[in-house]
Amino acid sequence: MSKTAFVTGGTGFIGVNLIELLVNEGWSVTALHRPTSDVKFLSRFPISLVQGSITDRDSLERAIPEGTDVVFHVAGDTNFWSKNNAQQDANNIGGTRNMVEVAAKKGVGTFIHTSSNAIWGRAQGTIDEETPAEGESSWINYERSKCLAEREAMKGTELGMKVVSVNPSEVVGPYDTRSFGRLFFLLRDGKLPAVSPGTIQVAHVHDVVRAHLDAVTKGRSGQRYLLTGDVIEFPNFVGEIARVSGAKTPRTAPAWIFKVFGRVSVMIAAITGKEPDVTPEIAASMSDTGRTFLCEKAIRELGYRTRAPELAIRDNYAWLVKEGLLAGSPAVRAP
Repeated sequence: MSKTAFVTGGTGFIGVNLIELLVNEGWSVTALHRPTSDVKFLSRFPISLVQGSITDRDSLERAIPEGTDVVFHVAGDTNFWSKNNAQQDANNIGGTRNMVEVAAKKGVGTFIHTSSNAIWGRAQGTIDEETPAEGESSWINYERSKCLAEREAMKGTELGMKVVSVNPSEVVGPYDTRSFGRLFFLLRDGKLPAVSPGTIQVAHVHDVVRAHLDAVTKGRSGQRYLLTGDVIEFPNFVGEIARVSGAKTPRTAPAWIFKVFGRVSVMIAAITGKEPDVTPEIAASMSDTGRTFLCEKAIRELGYRTRAPELAIRDNYAWLVKEGLLAGSPAVRAP
């Protein structure tokens, strides 16, 4: 039986891993990309590439094949600079609305939405899927826009589709050069002298995309599933990246220093027009403590698995070396 998928965000880190999995599982895949996107990695797979944008409804009408079995809406704007908030709203909220409405019109049966644990905003404590999402009131627009985007996705149930939302935490692994993978380059180049004392929960990208696929058959419509991992202190996380790649381990600085630096960087950016490396939003996210996201629901219903953060870091490193993006040994893996 033919299985057809339409994927947005395919040129991104999670998207290309998902497409690789779909192809390996025998799916027929159509991937949307902007005309300016780098499709180097996608071109390695036997898929159909179509140009368009989630903010251009007409392009989606042309791109999504009639009767597609599943749409995986992975595309998302992860901007953390307030200057770009309007465009982020257009991408995350408006783009999701467009995808849901066009997918339903094209007779898509299942819509898998890549959300985020960011929808809970600044909430503290132990958080699971039933914890009220506070992202709509967050001053960090990424959290706000992802919360509202998930609401747009869920409207697809009213249009006759099965809709499942998956909410990853911090994702690490192969094909990442821009998210946490960027830390390898910053450390190599001596551009990360210090880190903030926050905590993160690392999920291996292979486990995250496996959960996307399992959500098609095992996920319940109208439900969300947190895809998280072990809690790790951010300095220890960066320290492991430094150790694996042979870079110098940065020192840990008080969170307030990063917050001040973020505010100063934004003021400088207002003059230069160059996007700052650290913004108040980034500084706040790097300094997060006092909360834990649970993934028992995904484990129970989707068969989700978690792995040690060290494995995700080493797999990211090995891929970067294999691709010739970093010097080192691609044989490095966690035991």
